[in-house]
Amino acid sequence: MKKSITYEILFICILAVLGWPLYNAMKSIESRNIISKSIEDRLTFLSGSGIDVMGNMIEPVMENEVDISGNGVIAFLLRHSSLDADIKFWNEVSGIITESNIVQLIAYCENVQCVDAIKKEPDKIRFPVLEYGEIIDMQAINAADKNGEYWLIGLGGRSRKIKWRDGVLIPDDIVWSMLQ
Repeated sequence: MKKSITYEILFICILAVLGWPLYNAMKSIESRNIISKSIEDRLTFLSGSGIDVMGNMIEPVMENEVDISGNGVIAFLLRHSSLDADIKFWNEVSGIITESNIVQLIAYCENVQCVDAIKKEPDKIRFPVLEYGEIIDMQAINAADKNGEYWLIGLGGRSRKIKWRDGVLIPDDIVWSMLQ
């Protein structure tokens, strides 16, 4: 009897020692999810304010303007590794939605290489590209892009993320997604 209690105590100690790192890892994952959710909860619209790649101040899209007009903002990340394809895709989207004036496109550069590449040929882009912006906006855009998504904000009073990097959507689909 005394021997079995000793084994049980030893077993509990081993579980506690092995379980502590697992507990900390799970707590860390939960914390990151809470932070990510907190960012998304506060993101009812993207301000779109910041400094573009040419050093110009971009004025914010005011929340009441988005709500009153029914217009929205599409915010997305441009990756240096796929910059030409990203620009081609979003230029096509811009050509479609500019005529309707429903949505404003706002791009964010992933890194300095992206900014430098755009500075060399700024005329080939039909939408503002921010080099510096609001930190919450930047975090939300980066988090969405990790899942291959962009943000559609304010249109119809909703904000949502939509997948685009998987190659399934075409520019016309972006307009369709705004109407749903």
